[in-house]
Amino acid sequence: MVQGTPIGSDLAPSAAQPARPHLGLSPGACDTHLHVFGDAARYPLDARRNYTPAPAALADYRAVAAACGIERAVLVQPSVYGTDNRCMLDTLRDAARDGGSVVFRGIAVPEAGTSDADLEAMHALGVRGIRLNLVNPQVLDVDAALAMAARMQQRGWHLQAQIAVHGKGEAQLAQLAQGAARIGVALVVDHMGRPSPGTNPAALLELLAAGGVWVKLSAPYRNSRLPAPGHADLVPLVRAFVAANPDRLLWGSDWPHTELATAPPRVADLVDLLAAWVPDESIRHKICVANPARLYDFWSRP
Repeated sequence: MVQGTPIGSDLAPSAAQPARPHLGLSPGACDTHLHVFGDAARYPLDARRNYTPAPAALADYRAVAAACGIERAVLVQPSVYGTDNRCMLDTLRDAARDGGSVVFRGIAVPEAGTSDADLEAMHALGVRGIRLNLVNPQVLDVDAALAMAARMQQRGWHLQAQIAVHGKGEAQLAQLAQGAARIGVALVVDHMGRPSPGTNPAALLELLAAGGVWVKLSAPYRNSRLPAPGHADLVPLVRAFVAANPDRLLWGSDWPHTELATAPPRVADLVDLLAAWVPDESIRHKICVANPARLYDFWSRP
């Protein structure tokens, strides 16, 4: 990896005691989307990145998780590290060694030529999927991501994609869904598919209804034109997702909320927002507990 020239950095996580949501999460609740960022001297940032993050450590997230009742969490390889997964993998090691109340899994972005032995080593640490990022600068192509997912299909890995499902994104979504179905792996779409604000992505909703895709109800600030914490313009979209297939929905905080020009949201507010979006507790239990337990293999040890 090559240390690039900074392009401006995100706001640092608040040092204040994390807030608590008004309505607590169910036992076993999972945050399916967060990132960690370490010391740049130890974990150099990729020169191709389009943002420069502030440090965000495992200890910082543990405080947030404790305040919000999060017991399971999924570390997602951020685009700023390219295919250098060391920060995420080291965090999984640290979390397993230190114990604590949160059980972690990981989503990696390996190089196309990564060996089976290295993929197995990632699996042993808790990695359960491969991320394909078609929004930030792309470091892994579609064919390579599908090929690696196929190699780990028997281990229960899936393909996670950040994709904007409008314009050419609809064709990309169809390609990914067909590829994932062909090799027999689940396809997970980040951040509600990042549709154009105020629209419901018909292609994504159709795939969701058919069970051909999972969708993360995460990062509302990336999809809304209205201010936090309400993001009222997203209510029709979220309710369309719930009506289509609540058994394929997930929730994620997107902590520490990169690429924002304004102050980052509080995870407690995002938990309360989910409760407002999905007032039915049994459906929230699916989204926060039962669905991620199946997808990320939380029934077993890493």
